[in-house]
Amino acid sequence: MDQVYKYGSVLSIPLYNCSFKNLTSEQWSEKYGERRPILGIVEATYGILINILYIPVFLVMFEKKQFSMSCYKIMALLASVDFGSIIVNCIITGFLAYQGAVFCAYPNLIYISGTVGKGFWYCSCLTTILLVANRSLDLTFPDFGRVIFDGKKTYILLIFPIVYGIWFLWYNAPIVFTSTFHSWFFDPMIFEGRAVEYDNFPVFFNNLLVVVSTCFLYALFCTVLIAKGKHAKAGSTSKTVSRQIVFQSTLICAVNFLTSAIYVIENYIAVPFWIVISGQFCWQLGSAAPLLIYFIFNKTIRNGVWIKTGLKTVRRKNTISTLQKNQSRMISLIHSTQQI
Repeated sequence: MDQVYKYGSVLSIPLYNCSFKNLTSEQWSEKYGERRPILGIVEATYGILINILYIPVFLVMFEKKQFSMSCYKIMALLASVDFGSIIVNCIITGFLAYQGAVFCAYPNLIYISGTVGKGFWYCSCLTTILLVANRSLDLTFPDFGRVIFDGKKTYILLIFPIVYGIWFLWYNAPIVFTSTFHSWFFDPMIFEGRAVEYDNFPVFFNNLLVVVSTCFLYALFCTVLIAKGKHAKAGSTSKTVSRQIVFQSTLICAVNFLTSAIYVIENYIAVPFWIVISGQFCWQLGSAAPLLIYFIFNKTIRNGVWIKTGLKTVRRKNTISTLQKNQSRMISLIHSTQQI
């Protein structure tokens, strides 16, 4: 985005100037793009539904009881970032696929969306690491974990992924969409033979270092859980929970790793179309995965969502019955006193 500020507009940036071919937006799409209307509608619909489902999850997360815990503060930021990512990688991507768009067909929309979407992704990477560290310390060294995360300290730690994402948003070149491969690349494919000028080392560094760190922390986390689970009795609650968390951790790690690996490879090596589109689907799945995991494995959030949406009611029959009995006794006592 700093280049937009420097040059005054997207099309004024030399590497993103589409004017030399003198084509209209429709002509750019017809000549260089490929319309995928069914895939576009499916992606956009999927994104809208996922984000609708995220809304009651936010309401549950921000309840005082949950939000007082450090892990829910981190989860809330991660959910917010994923909500924004889905707007880019599902809804906007679906629209662009439906139109068969390339960069020069919608330069402002694609440039800004690619910049913002990339910022969300890198903020998500660091937030995920923070969440794993929080859960790992809570399990292994709870006293040390409280020193780092208790109270308002979590807010201070959350500044780091936010600043990290903003840096990539403002100072780093965007990824741009092309319907030809149905994915987002560094190269807008305007000039032939100049792809090397769009190389993006900071992105390469993040995808290798940050994601590898995430996998390392998840592996450490899973190892501790397995070790603790061995001491638990077969079929016990702790052993079942350990297995569930190992599964969740492995799933999130695998999706993030695949997404990053494919996006690095496809920008430097010619790969089959199915690999390219798999990277796009992994990005979409990675943004929706936390929501699906919350619904499947997190009983607090699941029950809270059902209550918020009116699909489940809080059981207060015993309390109401007791109150009614007490009120009846008081009324009887008053009446007997008045008769005396």
